[in-house]
Amino acid sequence: MAEDASNPLISTARASDTSPTIQLHPLVLLTISDCITRHTLRQQQGPVVGAILGQQNGQEITMEVAFQAKLKENEVGEVVLDDPWFSKRLDDFRDVHKQPPLDMVAWFTLGAATGPQPHHLPIHTRISEVYTESPILVLFHPSDARSEATAAGKLPLTLYESMYENATGGPNDKAMDIDGAAQAKTLKFRELVYSVETGEAEMIGVDFVARGGGNATAVEGTAAKAEPSKEPEDDKAKKGKGKQKEKPKEEAIDDAAVLTAEDEELLSTLTAKTNAIRMLSRRISLLRAYLVSLPPSYLSDPSLPLAPSPDADHPLPLNHSILRSISAMLARINILAPPDSEAFTLESQQESSDVQLVALLSSITNSVSAAKEFGRKSHIVEHARQQGRKGGMGMLMSSSGYEGGGMSGIGGGGGTFFETIMGPGGPMAARGFGTERWG
Repeated sequence: MAEDASNPLISTARASDTSPTIQLHPLVLLTISDCITRHTLRQQQGPVVGAILGQQNGQEITMEVAFQAKLKENEVGEVVLDDPWFSKRLDDFRDVHKQPPLDMVAWFTLGAATGPQPHHLPIHTRISEVYTESPILVLFHPSDARSEATAAGKLPLTLYESMYENATGGPNDKAMDIDGAAQAKTLKFRELVYSVETGEAEMIGVDFVARGGGNATAVEGTAAKAEPSKEPEDDKAKKGKGKQKEKPKEEAIDDAAVLTAEDEELLSTLTAKTNAIRMLSRRISLLRAYLVSLPPSYLSDPSLPLAPSPDADHPLPLNHSILRSISAMLARINILAPPDSEAFTLESQQESSDVQLVALLSSITNSVSAAKEFGRKSHIVEHARQQGRKGGMGMLMSSSGYEGGGMSGIGGGGGTFFETIMGPGGPMAARGFGTERWG
């Protein structure tokens, strides 16, 4: 690479084998473009700076995700990163993109095609000291966005890697190294070669953006083109019949020109389904034509030989590989649409009945379990009530003076309670229990 005398920050050294290989994803380009568009429409002042996350495997670096950074001015007046906000934002992106794990590998900003400028150094130095050791600088050139090279397919950006070189480059440098004198090193940038890598999901997103899906600009542009066709009422009155006949045609074109994003998506879906059905119909017709052109088979007519005679004139030769493929396809069709619909319906009903029977048995089992649990709890409550009644009888006997005497008090005949019950005229005597049993 030739030396750029106008920019002292560009290194004169050529790219070596140790230079990293960069794979740039379209999502990073879309993010940078979105940041520039918002910055311009909002008429914000100051530079546009952002971080790029990716993976680094040796000398291979991928740039997959990007976000815009928040800036502030320091005491000296230099524009630097807002470190608390930037660290929090970077941690959030790391938490989201864990599989595969992504980390900061580069940062982007705007600049001229001549290369980095001195006002880029504070941010680059801060990123290399705190966040990543050797970040890649992605310099986007807004002035080259509409150049001939960009129209031909070249992206208006340049990638640089940072390196430190000796401040002096004279012939006495080797002697100074031999003498052991320390030399000052300055930060330089060297241009890198990159390639654009696109995944399937990114291809869908880029195609969606390129077709204007979800973007009001495409609809507004179409409407703006249709608006000039509308004429004021005064001009319409001045024109003749020949001009008035064109009015319905222009209105029909204007109504059909503007399509919403939902209409375009529905139209593309229906078109894809139509093409798939048309292709399926052509394939089926081709298979039918091939099968019809085949000679009679010995499977359908046992009188025919196993192999056709070589003298027979047939339009197409037998291809057993194709016939086996057709047979396998027909076997799979029976799974999707069974030929015996009545037997399939009966089997489906039987399976449904079995499922409902199992559900009914499960419900009955749950009901029996609930009834058993209810009986157990009722038994516990009734047992507690009986224990309470026995306790009340004991208290009654204690109040009558027989708590300490036990059965010996009965033989003494001194109590009035048992005399009433066990006496000659008591209720127990009427049931055959005389007082002589207690004598």
